[in-house]
Amino acid sequence: MTQNRTTVPTRPAPARHSTLRGGARHLALAVVGAALLVGFAIVVVREVLATFEIVAPAVDDSYELFAVSLTGLAGGAFAVGVRSDRSLRARPSTGRDRDDGWRRAIAASFVAGYVVAGALALVVCLVRLGASTSVLRGLAATFLGTSVATLTAFLDLADDDR
Repeated sequence: MTQNRTTVPTRPAPARHSTLRGGARHLALAVVGAALLVGFAIVVVREVLATFEIVAPAVDDSYELFAVSLTGLAGGAFAVGVRSDRSLRARPSTGRDRDDGWRRAIAASFVAGYVVAGALALVVCLVRLGASTSVLRGLAATFLGTSVATLTAFLDLADDDR
C-alpha cells in the first residue's frame, strides 16, 4: 500500500522592507525628531514663563503627563543622536560621506537643542526652586535622568563592571 503525498505549494513570505527608503526615510526621521525637539522646547519655554508668572501655570494633569512623556521621547532621540554621532565618527571614510555629514549635522543640532532646552529647565528650577512649576521640575528631572544615562552609555561606563 502506497501513500499518496501531494505537496501544497506555499506562498513565499513577503519581503520585509521598510516602506520608506533612502532619503525619504532619513527625512521622515528628521521631521519626527524635529517635532519632538520643538515640542519639548515649547513646553520648557512655557513653563519657564509660568515660573516667572508671565503666563498662568497649567493645572491639568494630562498636560503634565504629556509634557514629561514628550521630554522622555525627546530624551530617547537625544540618546540615539549621541550614539549615532559617535558611531559616524568611528566609521572609516566611504562614498556615503555626504549622507553621513547630513546625519551628523542633524544629530548634533538635535543634541544641542535638547541640551539647551533641558539645561534651561534645570537652571530655572534650581534658581527658582520654590517658585518653579511642578511640570518644569518634572521636565528638569527627566532631562537630568536621560542625560546621565546617555553620558554613561556614551562613555561606556557600564562596561567597566565586566
